[in-house]
Amino acid sequence: MAHWDQVIRVNRDIEERFNLSAAVRSNGTLYLSGLTSIDDEMQVIGAGDMEAQIRRIYTRLEQALAAGGCSLAHVVCETAYTTDIASLGRAAWVRDEFYERAGAAPPAATAVEVRRLFFPDALIELAAVAELPP
Repeated sequence: MAHWDQVIRVNRDIEERFNLSAAVRSNGTLYLSGLTSIDDEMQVIGAGDMEAQIRRIYTRLEQALAAGGCSLAHVVCETAYTTDIASLGRAAWVRDEFYERAGAAPPAATAVEVRRLFFPDALIELAAVAELPP
């Protein structure tokens, strides 16, 4: 169970609306909730465009990590849930650019195809785990 002193708020409106925490610190680890390609009004950015959605998600991931005192260099594991695994594979270069720009090694990763995601126009949702810096 998370305690309030472990919670990191990234977008309070979204987190309160869905009763979740975007990030939780525990025992030297930062756990990040699934990120989708939405804006502050919860509208999907890049409907039908996997590259645009990946770009938005990794931009949001960088913001969430920064709120927890981390960067992409601290990410040790990520899980991508997608409605189109083939499209995800073709657009993987966008993800790679983010890690290269951060000078980070790619983390352990899993991709899983699912029937649908919470937001109907979302093609991908990404959950990540980062090691907190000392």
